[in-house]
Amino acid sequence: MSWKCDVVTDFAPLYHDGVASAASKKLIRKHLKECAECAAYYKKYTPAENVKIEMPVSEAEDFVQLARRMRKRRLLLWAGFLSYVSVTIATLALFWAEKNKKI
Repeated sequence: MSWKCDVVTDFAPLYHDGVASAASKKLIRKHLKECAECAAYYKKYTPAENVKIEMPVSEAEDFVQLARRMRKRRLLLWAGFLSYVSVTIATLALFWAEKNKKI
């Protein structure tokens, strides 16, 4: 297998989905006509989106619960961060006011 074959197999998903550049499409098309091995590979090529994956309902529900926990955790992290920033700003303001206090 030559380096051209490696490149063509790497670009097969892009070529199949139609998102490769015009120049890449032209080179891949030309190579597929010339190389029987790559043409056979491309003929058998099935992108992952066409593969059917069956997931039991219980696993899908687990993902929903996981997403809820992640949202809750993210909210708590933001609340903690905003509290930290607020306390820091208030402390700096108090120090600044004490420093600039005129007697």
